[in-house]
Amino acid sequence: MAKGRTGGVAVLAVLGLLLGSGAAAETFKSIDAGKANLRAGPGAEHPRQWVVSYGYPVRILDTRNGWARVEDYEGDVAWVAERLLSDRRTVLVTKQLVNVREGPDTSRDIVFQAEQHVVLRYLGKRDDWVHVQHADGEKGWVYAALVWGD
Repeated sequence: MAKGRTGGVAVLAVLGLLLGSGAAAETFKSIDAGKANLRAGPGAEHPRQWVVSYGYPVRILDTRNGWARVEDYEGDVAWVAERLLSDRRTVLVTKQLVNVREGPDTSRDIVFQAEQHVVLRYLGKRDDWVHVQHADGEKGWVYAALVWGD
């Protein structure tokens, strides 16, 4: 009987490891340089695929020898030097124009509006709402489906 319980614990431990590794794949960071080249491979010798600016959010998929394999909001994947990344969280507005409200509810007043591709600082999340701050200092809540990086 004790043998069966040990097997169950082992299965739970393996499931925990698998679930833990999935969570690591959801790590978001932002670009911490004026401009950063995103490359086809992990090294400066690889061709540049595109360039992003300060604060741009990326999802970390993998790291290797000082390079991070990242994904952007469109699902495009490239490599960037890890030294160009920050733990400071940001989100990118993905819709044409979004309302940022006083609180996490559509009944709350609109504090400001943000256009598509605007980067907002991520302050936290409550249910389906993201607490954000604009570069000019204004804070508010935006519906999570309207931004990427949370």
